[in-house]
Amino acid sequence: MDDDGITYVKRGNNVTFSYEDGSDRFQRGELGLSNSYLCGNLNYYGSSMISSIDFYFKGIEQVQNTEMGGRAITNQTSTRKLIEKRLKINFNGSRQIKDFPFKFPLPSNLSSSFKITNQNNLTQLIGQINYTLRATIHTTNIFHPKDNAEINCPLEQVLFRNNIPNINVDGTYNDPRDNEPLFDYSFQIPEYLGLGSQIIVPINVTFNDTGIRIVRIEISLKRVTEISFERSESPLKSVQKCRTVRKDPSKIINNKLSQELPLSIPRKLHTSYSGMYINIHYKLCISFLLTGKEDLDSDFYQEQDVIVANIQDQTDDRSFIQSENDFSRPHSTNLINEARSDEARSDNADEFTVQERHEHDFLVQEHRRSNSQSRTSTSSNRENL
Repeated sequence: MDDDGITYVKRGNNVTFSYEDGSDRFQRGELGLSNSYLCGNLNYYGSSMISSIDFYFKGIEQVQNTEMGGRAITNQTSTRKLIEKRLKINFNGSRQIKDFPFKFPLPSNLSSSFKITNQNNLTQLIGQINYTLRATIHTTNIFHPKDNAEINCPLEQVLFRNNIPNINVDGTYNDPRDNEPLFDYSFQIPEYLGLGSQIIVPINVTFNDTGIRIVRIEISLKRVTEISFERSESPLKSVQKCRTVRKDPSKIINNKLSQELPLSIPRKLHTSYSGMYINIHYKLCISFLLTGKEDLDSDFYQEQDVIVANIQDQTDDRSFIQSENDFSRPHSTNLINEARSDEARSDNADEFTVQERHEHDFLVQEHRRSNSQSRTSTSSNRENL
C-alpha cells in the first residue's frame, strides 16, 4: 500500500502522487497557526493529452467495533464527514503533462489525524480522524477519458504557546472517618500540556494534624477515551495512565511541605479531541500515600482536567491567525462544521479558469521559494497512533 511513505486508498492506472523534493509529507504550514496547504506533485504516466484536473479533499471521524457473543457477531460502524473541499483546474487547451505541482489550501481549524487501536489487539482499528486527497485527471482520449488516484493525508494541528494559564487547585483534606481536617493543599497545574514537553507542578501542603505525614507523592497523566455509536447507548470507555512519577516528600518545615513535581509528557500521544463519536480527554492526577493515623484506609487523591496539544513556541514574526493575547485552542468538530458552510457543504468546486491558472502558477512558484522555511516547521504528532 505504501510508496515512499505514501499510503494509497486507490491506485490509478497511470497516476501517482509524490512529495516535493526534500520533503516527507504533504502538509505545509501549521494548522491553527498559519496558512496551511497540501503541496506535492501529481505524476501522469499516460500518453493522452490532459484537459483538466479535479482535486477532492475529505476528512472523516469514524468508529468501529466487533463484539463476539456466543455464535453471534455484532459489527458496529459510525462515520461522520468532517470536511470536504474541491478544486478544479481547467487548462487553456489540452496539453501533455507528466508532473503537475499542486498547492491545495486547507481550512485552519482541522484537527490532527489519529488512529485508536484495541489495546489487546493493536491491529484492530477502533476509531480515527482521517483525511484523504483524490486527484482525477481528465484526458482527450475517448477510450480512457479519466484516471484517478486517492491517498491518505495525515494532518497535524499546532497551537502556539503564549503565557499558558495555570489552574489553581486548593482545598482541605479531611479524615474520612470523623471529617476532621488533616491538611490544606494547593497546586498550580498548567491548563495545556505540550507533546514532548516537561512540566513542573508546585505543591504546598500545610498540616493541621501534626501526626499525619506523607510517605510518597505520585503525579501522573491519565487518558480517558470514549467511543460512541449511533445505535448504542453504552459507549466504549478506556482509561490509561500515560506517564507516572513517584517522589519522596521534601522536608517538612513548620508543618509545611513545599515541593515541585516534574512530569515529562510523552511525544506519541493523541491530542485532546471532542467529536460526535470520539472523545479523548486527559486528567493530571496527584496522590499522597499517608501515614501517622491508625486505621486510616484512604489516601489523598486529586485530579484536574487538562488539554494535551501539539504546542510550539512563538519564535518568529509569522502572522498568526489568533490574536497574540489569545491562546489558540484545539477545535471541536462543531467549529469545523461551521467552517464548512462556505467551502464544503456546497457541491460547487473551486475552479481555476484560464486567467486564474496564472495565479495558481504564481502560488506554486512562491511556495517553492519558501520551501526551506516551511521545512523548519517540526511537529511531534506525526505518527497515526
